Amino acid sequence: MAIRRVTHTYRTVVEFLEDHAGTLGQGGLLLPAGTVSGELAAELKLDLLVPPLGRLGPIDAQVVHRGSDGSVALRIAEWPAPVTQRIDELHAAVKDLKAWWLASGQVAAAGRGERRQAEAAQGKPAPQAAPAGANGGRGIPVPDLGDRAPDAQGKGTLDELRALFTRLAVDRSSGLFTHRSPGGRVRRGFWSQGGPVAWRSDPIDESEVLGVLLYKAEQLTREQLSESLEIMQRDGCRQGDALISMGLMSFPQLVMVLGKQCEFVLQRVLSEPAGSWTFHHLDTMPERFLPSPIRVPAMIFRTLFQQARSLKGDQVYEGLQPYLDQYVYLPEASIELIPEMRFGPQEGRLVETIRAGSWRLRELYAVSPMSRSLTAAAMLAFKQLEFVAYKTQQDDTRLLAGLSTVLARKKSQILKGTHFEVLEVHWICVGEEVEVAYKRLKEEYTVERFRKLGPEAVKDCELINARLDEGRRVLTDEHRRREYRKEVIEETKIATSAELLDRQGEMALMRNDRKAAQTCYGKAAELVPGNASYRASFARAKGLSG
Repeated sequence: MAIRRVTHTYRTVVEFLEDHAGTLGQGGLLLPAGTVSGELAAELKLDLLVPPLGRLGPIDAQVVHRGSDGSVALRIAEWPAPVTQRIDELHAAVKDLKAWWLASGQVAAAGRGERRQAEAAQGKPAPQAAPAGANGGRGIPVPDLGDRAPDAQGKGTLDELRALFTRLAVDRSSGLFTHRSPGGRVRRGFWSQGGPVAWRSDPIDESEVLGVLLYKAEQLTREQLSESLEIMQRDGCRQGDALISMGLMSFPQLVMVLGKQCEFVLQRVLSEPAGSWTFHHLDTMPERFLPSPIRVPAMIFRTLFQQARSLKGDQVYEGLQPYLDQYVYLPEASIELIPEMRFGPQEGRLVETIRAGSWRLRELYAVSPMSRSLTAAAMLAFKQLEFVAYKTQQDDTRLLAGLSTVLARKKSQILKGTHFEVLEVHWICVGEEVEVAYKRLKEEYTVERFRKLGPEAVKDCELINARLDEGRRVLTDEHRRREYRKEVIEETKIATSAELLDRQGEMALMRNDRKAAQTCYGKAAELVPGNASYRASFARAKGLSG
């Protein structure tokens, strides 16, 4: 069933105010990849979670573009009056707070000239936009940094750039990243709140220009590209504005493609790391940028993970061999980075398993929610990204704190959750999946593992194991599993999910993905065993898979 309600969460009120001053205030919102799992309806109800306002919504929104990476652009045609009122009240409160700070002397109002004098007195030249024409009359103005030394610099190896971009994300840095290639090309990346929002290349690389990228992607004809260039020259506007005036894209679509353009250039920088780089922190940006900052660590992890999955198993395990008998842990910087990573459900559970427990790498394979091969690929990607670290000795203090957290979470789950939730399987599951999950959880919640926490912990662990045993008895029995599913899941939801799985099975056959087709048809028949069509399709897929 298509998702008809979506929640977008802002980490801080400042993040919301910045977004509202830009794309959101103009009726556009970009949901980054990983925000929503599943298919969205064309029209939906949007809720915004804004600290300290709480929930703003529901707001009617339309899906105007779906990115191949899972990102989605929404258009808000009209803001509900109650939402508008609360946003206006927030802006009024910000103005009152600013006035109070000024009146109380906690901050001082300074004109541009006064601020420059103060910064010069401290030996900190203030960045300013270059004069008109200093950038060749095209592109984003480059701040004049004067003789100011960079806050960070290096030679541009791939590992060095990954470490830099990860650190900028953790620190949520804003500033100017400059990359100089051996051939003389200079790429400047404008970083906002930890990620790039725009690039400028000198000399201009036409293959990175928005119109050329759209033309190569067959989103523009040659004639439309030429017309947009004429409008740019005539009106002195940028290409995105020209394309909107031509009616070729909406504002939210422009935000989406600008984000893709930014990511495209970033990938080029990472693929051609030779050269040198500098980074200057900036208090103010040369202009307001439309796209949301790219979550660079998430993008790098996804690339590394896919690369690891494409390797032969021996190559992946060989890269992890030195760490098999060492304990895996998450450094503090990685813990801060988790919200930026946009992990999928299983990846997120793997990270939480590492964070909450104390496992040798060889032990982690047994308790991971992912298959052994996927776990190895993820761990290799984590190692290359320096997201995880290893040590030879177990940290007892950290171990006990982690075990206590794990036990408390699982106890809460067994007291409130269904058998599906207790065994951590989807309600659309079959007996084999239940057995795999049961075995993993029994290994994770052995009484001996939690004995150091005391008698109460042992008692809780025994209760957890009893619920695991009970859940297994119900869910591995075909008849009892289906009857129990009907007790906890709405009948219409079961029927709708079966129809969707049937369609997905047909699409998998069209792609010649017989394994996926067999899985989809098998689960459709699992949900509605009385449907002869589902059973026949499942039998057909099993025959083809042989």
